[in-house]
Amino acid sequence: MPIAVQKQVQLNCPTCGADFAALVWVILDAQEQPAAVEALLRGDLNMIYCPSCGAGGLAKEPLLFHDAQARRVIFAPPPGTAEYEWRDQFRDLSTALVNAIPEAQRRPYLAEAEIAQDLAGIARRLHRAQQRRALAETSRPFTAMTPPLPKAAPPPLLLAVQTLLAANTPEELAQVLTAHPVLLAPATDPALAELTTVAVEQGDSALAESLREVRAFLVRMRAARPVTPEPADTPEITAIPPGVFQALLAAQSNAELTEVAALYPLLLHPTADRLLTAQVELVLDEGYERLAHALEERREALAQLRQGTRVEATTLDEAIEALLHARGKEAFAEVLDRYPMLFEAAALQALWQFATEARASGDAEQAHHAIACRELLLRIRDGLAD
Repeated sequence: MPIAVQKQVQLNCPTCGADFAALVWVILDAQEQPAAVEALLRGDLNMIYCPSCGAGGLAKEPLLFHDAQARRVIFAPPPGTAEYEWRDQFRDLSTALVNAIPEAQRRPYLAEAEIAQDLAGIARRLHRAQQRRALAETSRPFTAMTPPLPKAAPPPLLLAVQTLLAANTPEELAQVLTAHPVLLAPATDPALAELTTVAVEQGDSALAESLREVRAFLVRMRAARPVTPEPADTPEITAIPPGVFQALLAAQSNAELTEVAALYPLLLHPTADRLLTAQVELVLDEGYERLAHALEERREALAQLRQGTRVEATTLDEAIEALLHARGKEAFAEVLDRYPMLFEAAALQALWQFATEARASGDAEQAHHAIACRELLLRIRDGLAD
């Protein structure tokens, strides 16, 4: 009996008013439907398109994600659904999931589902799990208190933590902090928290406890003295690896940017700022002003992280509201400059959902305006891609 379930839904296009039917996933099993999981990670899962006019958007349906290998269940309710309603949806889908799994294969994790805000929230959790697995592979030398160095040099932060774990006296601790100033960088604390999580997931309680002690020690040291810049003789970064650059561009909030900086400490190196500045100028020379602006925003946020400054958070709801209230080309362009996250798939999906809800409530004018904003965003984004 298959675990994954699709549901046929009846839809009304908010653009042209046409009625049509579409199949959407409501239970997704990672082992049964790997292609659908890839679509979820790309932001394409449950995207539907009107057969009459071609307009597309995200279906307003719940999704229960199941991964037996990772022993994980994640539920995402439809955006805007009342809590009592989505709890009923969750109960029905959870029951269907458990019933589809042979009794001998049922495990306690099935009763410990996580709740994500939406499908994009599930995708973010899966991406972070992938990052943790990659980090775990990199951090394997830490499976003992004083492990030997691997043949390939680890990233600076991992090498610094390894050296700190091996220190036995206050004098040695002071020497480690002097030799590895990255330990007192703002992004080190979330990175150590991530390493601790990895250790717990791998069942290494001794390492997890050691990392907690290291983290607490560094918090005290960070509070006792200001963060100093990296010494002049620190080897400079000659290029930002493509994977790091893509992760930087994929960060859509200051919290996500902090996570990226924690995973890739090289972004907090002073040389990274100069490399990003050069990249911004190159992108501008090629005519991609919006992309240059998005990259410059991330560069400035990294500079603030490097100085230990807190960055004000921006939400997608705030960006959507500003976009819908913008009137005129200048105001529209100003909003796009201020909120580059509007070019992402999550913003396009949010506008589609807003239009659908507006039309359902009888506000055809607001629905039309939201669709017009969405189509303009698509045209601008396609122009940037070209």
